[in-house]
Amino acid sequence: MVRRLCAVGAILCFLNLVLKVRDVVAVTKENPRVCIVGAGYSGLGAARYLKDYGVDNFKIFEATKHIGGTWRFDPHVGTDEDGMPLFTSMYENLRLNTPKLTMEYVGYPFPEGSQSFPTGVCFHKYLKRFAKDFDLIKHIQVDTKETRTEDCDFVVISNGEFSSPVWPKFEGLKLFKGKIIHSHDYKDPEYYRNRRVLLVGAGPSGLDLAMHLSNVTAKLVHSHHLKYNQPFFSDTYVKKPDIRKFTSNGVYFQDNSFEQVDDVIFATGYDFSYPFLDKSTGITATGKFVLPLYQHTVNIRHPTMMFVGVLQKVFNCVKEAQGEYAAALIAGKFKLPSQEQMLKVWMTHVHDVMAKGSSIIDVNDIPDSTGMYYYFGNLTAEAGIYRRPKVFSAIRDHTVQFRLENLLTFRDYDYKIIDEEHFVKWYNPRPGNPCPFDE
Repeated sequence: MVRRLCAVGAILCFLNLVLKVRDVVAVTKENPRVCIVGAGYSGLGAARYLKDYGVDNFKIFEATKHIGGTWRFDPHVGTDEDGMPLFTSMYENLRLNTPKLTMEYVGYPFPEGSQSFPTGVCFHKYLKRFAKDFDLIKHIQVDTKETRTEDCDFVVISNGEFSSPVWPKFEGLKLFKGKIIHSHDYKDPEYYRNRRVLLVGAGPSGLDLAMHLSNVTAKLVHSHHLKYNQPFFSDTYVKKPDIRKFTSNGVYFQDNSFEQVDDVIFATGYDFSYPFLDKSTGITATGKFVLPLYQHTVNIRHPTMMFVGVLQKVFNCVKEAQGEYAAALIAGKFKLPSQEQMLKVWMTHVHDVMAKGSSIIDVNDIPDSTGMYYYFGNLTAEAGIYRRPKVFSAIRDHTVQFRLENLLTFRDYDYKIIDEEHFVKWYNPRPGNPCPFDE
């Protein structure tokens, strides 16, 4: 059972699983023992590349009895059917908000003709097929409630980033007598039918829930400060500025207006969560950043530990590239610079972040498509991994803006890559959102 590590570099300790990790820059064993934390998108991708590079001595430790990470829908709230913490943030009728082209594993596309924005349930089926077709199932250790020790030459941490909700603090919040949840626990709109609901936040989840709820609620009060081409949701939708304070039955906003509400949904994002990391790992991990990481992946102080999925504001294909980079390192396809050199590279990155007026909480971000393209190039230049094409950067630029300009219809378009730098899209709505894996 994978749940909580207590020390790395020497030992990583889960709730009832201890991973002993050899602290060396390069393991010379022909088939090193690798422990992967998490059987979601990132963990499965890293495992696939280990096999591609001839490393078959690995195990994926999964904290639940299911694979797929956050892409698996679970109707339970808080804990699963076994009483274990629920990590998935999936809800009914969720669809991808970026084209599947940017999320498919290399060489493993969706069937020809599939819609570009499939449902989350469909993408989970894709992940399960991927795990089966690449013979990864036998390497996955799901929750067994047993206590044991595992020796590892390398550890790849890929436990996801959507399991630790950010709960904002407001004056009077404890006085409010209605139901308050985070979007992490949102499942479907039926509970909110004909109720007055306050929705807080306009990130991907906040905007998606606005579409889900606006035609169901008696009134949807949406508090956010995003500037975008707001569509007409419904006559019952009300846009409000940031919150000033709560009362027992409602909320005051910064413009001094008041709304009476029955329920509150905070769509306020997620923190990084690595409760299993001890100080001995050399990693400083907060809800907002993880450091110091070379190439946003390698633990500089203990280079036999790697993180896949820490990098923010990027497409999923970046996580896959990180998994391939980690696998190439483990397989001995390239050698890392000295720790001194890696730390120097990282410090230069931090300096560049600060010079742009950002802060340390942005150290794990790639804020633009140019940076994402060059990051791909850096991984390829060092490790010789597959160079993700420049067209992904073009799609990133386009979809970020197109989504905000056409919120209600952007998923009705199909995308196709035509060469290394160009793509095309066309309007092609699919009633019922068919999934090719249901056939």
